Amino acid sequence: MNIQTPQDTLRRSLLDRLRPLADAPGRERKIHGQTFISSQLFTYCAFATERVAKFRVEHAIIGIVLSGTKEFWIGNTGQRFTTGQVFVLPTGAELDVVNIPDDRRGLYEALVVEVRHVPPALALPPERPRGPAAHMGQAVTLTAELVDALVHAAVTLSTSDHAKALADHRMAEVLMLLRNDPAAKCLFDLPLRDRIAWLVATEPAHPWTAEALGTRLGMGASTLRRRLTHDGTSLRAVLAEARMQVARNLLARGEANVTAAAEAAGYTSRSHFIRRYRSVYGTMPSDHLARRA
Repeated sequence: MNIQTPQDTLRRSLLDRLRPLADAPGRERKIHGQTFISSQLFTYCAFATERVAKFRVEHAIIGIVLSGTKEFWIGNTGQRFTTGQVFVLPTGAELDVVNIPDDRRGLYEALVVEVRHVPPALALPPERPRGPAAHMGQAVTLTAELVDALVHAAVTLSTSDHAKALADHRMAEVLMLLRNDPAAKCLFDLPLRDRIAWLVATEPAHPWTAEALGTRLGMGASTLRRRLTHDGTSLRAVLAEARMQVARNLLARGEANVTAAAEAAGYTSRSHFIRRYRSVYGTMPSDHLARRA
């Protein structure tokens, strides 16, 4: 006799509400690999057991196994996720992945949400560097609130890439509910360069220095510079990238012209801004300017 646990009930509810999204008209015919629903949401399918060696996570993800089993391996350390379970992987993780179809449908399928931004208020305090296996926790513990939030976020992301404000709000709800779950901790324990980028984004025109940033982040200026060097970057590069990202977002959303974007990013010289923008993106700022009908 199978005894259903509260987690089993929540997993079934999550599956019942998300499978129609994966099986919507135009997506009911499954193909091997990724099928993008929107820029941040996709399904992944496999029809035979497959192993992907040294898979690198480009953007942090929240995944829901819709059918079959997924395994992650780092050396001899592994973790298995079954149908209805939710897993999290951080940006930059490198591991071996095994996808195993289920016996009934002969299909492995997962719905995957890319996490492009974590609100600064949800960041965890910096920790000592951890081994790669620390990125592979247990399955996320489901609650009724988290199931609702995941479904709402997935549906919003699936409707349109233009509903950015609502999508960001839905994702923030999911992240708030995940923040205290040990299985999702890796989403919030982020690299130093990301923490600096968050601070710069709040006041991009502020004359940030290593001393000022170190004070905000609880470390000395020399430590901050040394850690960035160890990560293969510099404070100058991180500041430029963060400011240019602010400018690019304003341009892409049609909220500023090139001159206004330069000022928002803290540049008094339009020509200096353009040169810096090209050094970061390889294109002119005007190439990212939203075109109005």
